[in-house]
Amino acid sequence: MTASTQWKAQKERSSPRSLALIVWIALHLGRRCTRLLLWPIVAYFFVSGASARNASRAYLARVLPRPVRQRDVFQHLHSFAACTLDRVYLLAGRHRELDVSIHDPGNALAPLHAGSAAIVLTAHLGSFDLLRALGAQQTQLRFRIVMDRAHGRMLSATLARLNPESDEQIINTSNGPQLVLALRDALAEGSVVGLMADRRVGADPGLAVEFLGAQARLPSGPWSLAAAFVHPALICFGLYRGGRRYELHFETFPAPAFTTRAERAVQAQASAQRFADRLAHYVRLAPYNWFNFYDFWADDAQARGDAPSATGTTDARAE
Repeated sequence: MTASTQWKAQKERSSPRSLALIVWIALHLGRRCTRLLLWPIVAYFFVSGASARNASRAYLARVLPRPVRQRDVFQHLHSFAACTLDRVYLLAGRHRELDVSIHDPGNALAPLHAGSAAIVLTAHLGSFDLLRALGAQQTQLRFRIVMDRAHGRMLSATLARLNPESDEQIINTSNGPQLVLALRDALAEGSVVGLMADRRVGADPGLAVEFLGAQARLPSGPWSLAAAFVHPALICFGLYRGGRRYELHFETFPAPAFTTRAERAVQAQASAQRFADRLAHYVRLAPYNWFNFYDFWADDAQARGDAPSATGTTDARAE
């Protein structure tokens, strides 16, 4: 199984009733009380989720400057659970319960404040829902995000009930030919459109990049889409810093401009590698924020005929 299908094949390990209960507790008993529940929940998934646990260990071995310990894996899973819980508050319009700081040293947000549509490249690092919180704080900004509705359907449906309008902000990747039209319409309306640029979808062969010391594959679609629309491009990562603290980091990103077919592959490859380099920078800043719990490097290892990767095995650097 390739890395691009591993994450889609992962089944949700919960039920609509249990998710609804957690959401009810979060909204009625408060964030501090609900966070106490994360410890037994994470402990259960830590003990029973061997695949996610091994993927976490293999990834952390790439970013931590020391051997991976069991508590590192637990903290990684806990960070994911904490960000998932905070999605409840973000989607329920209670973003003021979180302390969100905005970091924009290059003034990348200036075109957005001026009313320009833009494409924002992001990843499954920390919380992309903070973009929605930014839109709530600064009402002149309208955000749409391109996501696969089919993955995590149970959780998505539960969260959608909190804020149906927020659910309408999602542009579904499974719409096929309608995707480009939806993007065009969103940008024409002056929206800021977020593209997940770290997971391949469908038959996208991806682009090989150097990422955290080894080759991995990023999707090729975001670069084609960014080149198809003449709008400012940014990257943004919402890093979780523990407790109620988050950081939104913005940078300008040179959008690829394909002038000829011959240049397309070269510029797309350069854009993907540039994004991988910036993603690696932020992953190292907040290593427990990386929420791709599968073997992200598997496809290139299989293509080269390498031995099975560390996911599913014991990493040599791990305790």
